[in-house]
Amino acid sequence: MNDAFLSEVLGYVACSAVLATFLMRSMVPLRLIAILSNILFLSYGYLEHIHPVFFLHAALLPVNIIGLAAFRRGAVPNQPDHHKILSAAVRNVRHASIAGRFGKFISTTQIPTDALNENI
Repeated sequence: MNDAFLSEVLGYVACSAVLATFLMRSMVPLRLIAILSNILFLSYGYLEHIHPVFFLHAALLPVNIIGLAAFRRGAVPNQPDHHKILSAAVRNVRHASIAGRFGKFISTTQIPTDALNENI
């Protein structure tokens, strides 16, 4: 196989590793895959002489390594579950919207509008 084909495959594998980081749900696998993607993109940038890609991932690699080490020793607190926060915010907006449409009381639950606005 020729070198151009192998470096192109390396680029696609590196892109796939970046995509995989967006699918991670916990910090340690995310950082490990991000480190892998940094190494793959460093190799790709070097082989293809793409300096911006090379220097970007040269800068990101220590960021990911330090972030992983900090997380493992407990220096980084666990982040709140953003899905729960978002769903609570959406729920509050829905309640406020329903309260505005039906006036002082919501017909199905009979909750005063004032009580809903306190939770927003």
